[in-house]
Amino acid sequence: MIPAEVPVSRSVPSTTLHSSWFHGRWPLLLVSTIAAVAGAFAMHWYVRWSSPTVATVQTEDDSAAIVEVANATTESASSDFVELPQSQWPSSGIEIEPLRPAKFSKTIRLTGKVSLNQDRIAHIYPMVEGAVESVSVSLGKTVKAEELLAVIHSREIGESKLKLYQARLQLEMARTKNQLQTEVAENARELIKALREDTPIEKIEVMFRNRPMGVYREQVLAAYSKFLKSAADVSRLEGIAGTGAVSGKQLLTAEANRNADQATYQSRIEQIEYELRTSTLLSSQAVREAETQVAVAETSLRILGCQTDELIAIDPANQGETISHYAIRAPFDGTVLTKDVVLSEQVRPDVMLLSIADLSTVWVNADIYEEHVSLLGSLEDRKVTFENEAWPDRKFEATVFYTGDIMDETTRTISMRAISENTEHLLKPGMFVTVAFSGATEDEVLQVPLSAVQEHEGQKFVFVHEQGETFKRYDIQIGAANESAVVIHDGVQIDQAVVTKGGFMLKSRMLADLMGEE
Repeated sequence: MIPAEVPVSRSVPSTTLHSSWFHGRWPLLLVSTIAAVAGAFAMHWYVRWSSPTVATVQTEDDSAAIVEVANATTESASSDFVELPQSQWPSSGIEIEPLRPAKFSKTIRLTGKVSLNQDRIAHIYPMVEGAVESVSVSLGKTVKAEELLAVIHSREIGESKLKLYQARLQLEMARTKNQLQTEVAENARELIKALREDTPIEKIEVMFRNRPMGVYREQVLAAYSKFLKSAADVSRLEGIAGTGAVSGKQLLTAEANRNADQATYQSRIEQIEYELRTSTLLSSQAVREAETQVAVAETSLRILGCQTDELIAIDPANQGETISHYAIRAPFDGTVLTKDVVLSEQVRPDVMLLSIADLSTVWVNADIYEEHVSLLGSLEDRKVTFENEAWPDRKFEATVFYTGDIMDETTRTISMRAISENTEHLLKPGMFVTVAFSGATEDEVLQVPLSAVQEHEGQKFVFVHEQGETFKRYDIQIGAANESAVVIHDGVQIDQAVVTKGGFMLKSRMLADLMGEE
């Protein structure tokens, strides 16, 4: 705006000026005049060269006109509008979407660390003292379950195997005795049964001729024969007692002898039956005791780590001194991580020889900060993703199985552990990873894709399609962000057509226009 013209006096008579005043003030007036002219000249050239659109204005007050034109030029240069022909939109990757409220889930990122699966690691110690006979593995070797790792020459193992061998021999003998005793008892019982059924003696002889009974055959048959003779004497005397050929006293004596022999026979049978039960019980008890001795000896060796096939193969005559060999085997498939054993070394149960870990799965440990403690309950048994710089194009998954119960007083964090598959062995224990999982979900908030947000001189903004081929820059205030979007608190409104992709091309054109104006 050009200021109004100020009336200026055309002439001042020199006679009206006091000569003393003029001579005292003229140096100051001269300096002021020169400074005003120089300032106006400098402002004129600054405005002229800073913008090609500076207009020339004829006015008596040149300095005020130049300032007004400069302000107008600055406003024009800071324009937020960008023009882009619609034919160039596809090649520039321009994509436009109306701004809509939607649910927003914030992604929380934590620094984590890969560690061994503590459920699949074994520190191997010998169960006995001895000298190392052989070592079958080397550091870093992959082994299978039950694969032989080392052999130790152990006196304790040798003595235990010999005890087991002796116990087995005693068991075999006890079983043989029990089998024979059972057979004798069975034959003797059948003989007694036949005698009670009054089987003729001749037939009994044929029935039990080659069947073992031990002393029981003689004992029972002798008592039975004596009883039969006494009974026959009574029958004979009773037949002639009526004729008077024998006295009644003789008959009574014969009957008494018969009764005595019958009682002896009966008691002998009872005695034999008792002895049969007792001897059978004792023989079976001996078998059980022998079996117990064998079981104890076998269990002792199993506790020391001996396998079933080793116990079956015990034979001092064939094995010789190798009977004292103690084999150490892999508990599961894994990789040898440490090896502290060499040939002929003396080892003890308190010295670790090897450590093996199954690397097909690993743990991922991360610390949850106090501000995220409320999320712990929802994390258990959920999957989280994590990344590692060694594999920038890969994302891994892990299942949370422990969310901690105690907060570290120093770091104010709670430990979270997750298990991840590692069949390719890409994840190495000790690696640092970035763990990501979804946090709290906000309902119906304005958000735009990350690709829509641009930045210049510290200010974030988006481009909005106004109309036709015109786009306008809108400065925005952003909030929380996740891996794909960012919340907008201020700067744009619902239904505005925001440029979601290709904004960088518009930004480049905007900056080029600004540089051209400068």
